Amino acid sequence: MLPPESIIAVVGGINMDMIFTVDRVLGAGESKNARSFARCPGGKGANTAVAAYRASQIALKNGISSGIKVFINGAVGDDEFGLQLKQQLEESGVITSTVQVLKGETSGLCCVLAEGDESRNVAYQGANFKWKPPVLGSVTCFGGNKKPDLLVLHLGIPADVIEGVLTTAALLATDTLLNPSPATPLNKSTYGNVTHLILNESEARILATESVEPKTSGGNIDWLELSLHFIRLGAQNVVITLGAKGAVYATHEHEIGHVSAEKVTVVDATGAGDAFVGTYAVEYVRSKGRQWNIRDAVERASKAAAKAVQHVGAQ
Repeated sequence: MLPPESIIAVVGGINMDMIFTVDRVLGAGESKNARSFARCPGGKGANTAVAAYRASQIALKNGISSGIKVFINGAVGDDEFGLQLKQQLEESGVITSTVQVLKGETSGLCCVLAEGDESRNVAYQGANFKWKPPVLGSVTCFGGNKKPDLLVLHLGIPADVIEGVLTTAALLATDTLLNPSPATPLNKSTYGNVTHLILNESEARILATESVEPKTSGGNIDWLELSLHFIRLGAQNVVITLGAKGAVYATHEHEIGHVSAEKVTVVDATGAGDAFVGTYAVEYVRSKGRQWNIRDAVERASKAAAKAVQHVGAQ
């Protein structure tokens, strides 16, 4: 049984996604009509917060006491999109009292080219890059007036700001989950402040230098060995998602493994990673006070990601 009002606080980008479904990505100077267009709320932080709230509600439907509240920490502009984005989050069950509305700023925008089971994104972060931690030296404010049970962070906010929040969270013994997306190299000391590190193949390559990328004799990356590289840097739990190849995981307690992906028809891969992270976060918070099983969390998160790719839009 969870204590009342367990809190997941998410820090990350809040965007409006412009999704163009295309037969193939175009070359330089080439023009072609898209097969479809949709305008959907997105942003790594917002997507993860919605996914976490929905995962907590699934727990309730299955007769398991959830007791989880999800807060989103980020920034929007005082424009039409900012109003729509906040409203959509509230209608999705996410608490937005911690969202900063910045006067004169443009809300984050993202152009998504969806091509079969892959997507390519170009974002203008706008207000996201102007977000500031609300109270220096405290993490209580990230979850209303209560210290979060888990602080989830993305790099839609500048990396140096996120690294500062992780340092503060570690000093206050707050569990953290870092999804370093969009990927940018981090200070090695940052990993020691991360309870859970979840990243995909491309993010793992960017964060690991070429000299430490282990390869098999066939020239392929050994993802399990690479996950252990991040454990050695200080992260307590590491998951690398591999798309159709599933996911690998490792812990500082020497547990490693691989979970296969479900075979589904992919409509839009946008937001699959965010669905994974949000579900994993709920599984971790639900496990507090009893045995933590990372494999169970990865399996449930993989199922959520498989559901997400069967629909257009990140949320």
